[in-house]
Order: sequence, then C-alpha cells, then structure tokens
Amino acid sequence: MIPKSIMLKSKTIAIANQKGGVGKTTTAINLASALGILNHKVLLIDADPQANTSLGLGTKIPCEKSLVHLFDEKSSALQQITQTHSPNLDLIPSSVNLADLEINNINKNVFKLKKALDGIKNKYDYLIIDCSPSLGYISVNSFIAADSILIPIQCEYLAMEGLNKLLKTIKEIKVNFNKELEIEGFLITMYDKRLKHNQHIINELKAYFDDLVFKTVIKRNVSLSEAPSFGTNIFDYKIESIGSEDYLNLSREIITNRNKMKNTTKTLGKTIQQIMNDNKETNVVETSIRKNHLKHFEPFDVKKKNFNKLKNLTKEEVIKRLGLVYNDIHSNIWMYRVSERATVFRKNFLYLTFINNRVHSIELRRFRRG
Repeated sequence: MIPKSIMLKSKTIAIANQKGGVGKTTTAINLASALGILNHKVLLIDADPQANTSLGLGTKIPCEKSLVHLFDEKSSALQQITQTHSPNLDLIPSSVNLADLEINNINKNVFKLKKALDGIKNKYDYLIIDCSPSLGYISVNSFIAADSILIPIQCEYLAMEGLNKLLKTIKEIKVNFNKELEIEGFLITMYDKRLKHNQHIINELKAYFDDLVFKTVIKRNVSLSEAPSFGTNIFDYKIESIGSEDYLNLSREIITNRNKMKNTTKTLGKTIQQIMNDNKETNVVETSIRKNHLKHFEPFDVKKKNFNKLKNLTKEEVIKRLGLVYNDIHSNIWMYRVSERATVFRKNFLYLTFINNRVHSIELRRFRRG
C-alpha cells in the first residue's frame, strides 16, 4: 500500500470509449472500488445518461442528488455527493436528464464540470468519471475536467472500431482546452486465453501503443457481469473471483505508474501527439487484427439456407433460437460453433454481424488447424 505521506495531489481519470460493451462501466465501478479498498479516498462520477454506474452501486434512479445539477450552477458538487457501501468511495449519480444537456447545450460552456469538481478535488485522492459513450457536450466537459483518460478495449477482432475518432477528439481537447490531458492507458477487457486470436490482439495493441497498454488484463468472468444486478461491486459480490483479482491489480498498476512519474517529466508509452502523428493510423492496426483473426478460416456452405433465416432477426430473437453462449450482448459480432461435420482438425463457425440490433450479414467459416 502506498503511504499517504507520499501521495500526489488529486488525480481525475475519465473512462471513455464510444464503442459499447467494452467494460467501461464495469471498469469505472470496480477500479474506483479497488482504489478505495487500497485506502485511497475516491469520488466516482456517473456522467453517462444511462446511469449504469449509479444503478450498479445500488443507487435508485431517479435520485435527488445528480450530476445534472452541476451544470445549472445552482448547486455545488459537495451537495450532490452520496456515500456508497464501499469503503472510501463516494458517488455523484447520473440522471436521464443528462441526455437533454447533450441536445440543448451543444455550443455552450464546456468548463462547467471542471469548475464544479475543482472545488472538491482536494478532498479526494482520485476522481473517476464514467463518460457518456457519445462524444458530445457531456464527454467534452469530462475530458476537460480530467487529468487523463483510460480507454477500455474489448479483446475482439473489432477492438479498434471507432478508436480513431475518440483519439482525435482527445487530441482536439488537449490542443484547445486542456493542455495537461494525457492517456492513462489502454485496458484490455474480456480476455479469454482459450481463444488464440486474443493474444494476437494484445500483441498488436502493445506494438502500436507501447507501454500505454496496461500490463493488467481483465479476463472474461461471469461474476463481473452478475455483480451490478445485485447493486454492488465485484469485491462485495465475490471477493475470491478472477475479476476481483484483476481490478485490484489494475488499481495497483495505476498507483505504481503514478508514483513512478512524480519526479519526471516523461510519460509512459506514447503521448497523444505521438499516436496521432505516427505514420501508422489506428485503422491499420484494426485491419491487421482482422486479417490475423480470419487467416486460418475458409468459407463453407453447410446448411447455409437454414442460417439465412436468421437475417434481420433482433439479438433477442437470435438468443431464443441459438442462445447467447459466450457472446457479449453489447457486441455487434457474434460467433457460434456449428457442430455438424466438425472434427478436432476442422471446426465450423457461424458469424453474425449486427447493425441497429438486427442481423445484417451471416458468414460461415471453417477453422483449419495448423
């Protein structure tokens, strides 16, 4: 544990990724809780209109206290703080009314959240912001208020989808509004060691983003998805789980990195400017990930007419017919094992691509071993 005597000034970390289902809210809840368990005073700010962070910590929505009140400047941040059942962890809950701010304040003051939080930062060691998935007014406020941005990336072959737009937004915020803003790191989530391409995705991300990719990897763990349903974090739900261990390791890594940097002007890994100025664009990395994932596959036509009946079905309708299995409900690419004529050397897979929650395309592939 890091002694309080050598703690730095308060640090604000925004957690952001416009791609859904990457573990953004799970990371916000459990990273904040882990830091609190390690004896750091933490304020968690739910800046997502969906309020999943608030609900995931057992807060009833709508709540009398809410982040939305900080934007009308009639209330202080201190007045909107609620206590949680987790040690050393306070919360500013979200509200569905945040969505109205996105529409009505698109060109208005983008420093409101920073101004509100500056008044209470010295009461906390860490402020963690769960950002809205849209790159609108609320997210811009969050990025301006933050010292750094943590970007969770799901370990799948569409991992880089939309990341270039997010990085460009971060760069624009840094250049125009918050010159101290940096990337805290890229966090690999939902890692499954049984899937060979998962390690390739990690290798590609590390090759491109250098030490900005956290050493800690969040492994796929059912307890992490179950805990919010009970209004609690992974530590209160199942302390002995893999998810609990992973988020404690992440919090220790963040603390260690922070203390390493206190006496140097260097940054870990690449800076935002280096990433954006690099000859390689992030879509090149995305293409590499996709190609490697598919290079051991070949098309086949086993009962394709039957699978075509899945086209235009919703995710809920697909689940009724095929089940969810290991697919993430938020992902737009689902994969199913097709058992017919499969052997240890040849395994058949069905890929479903969703657009607007409906099956858009169907692809059958056979995995060749070796």
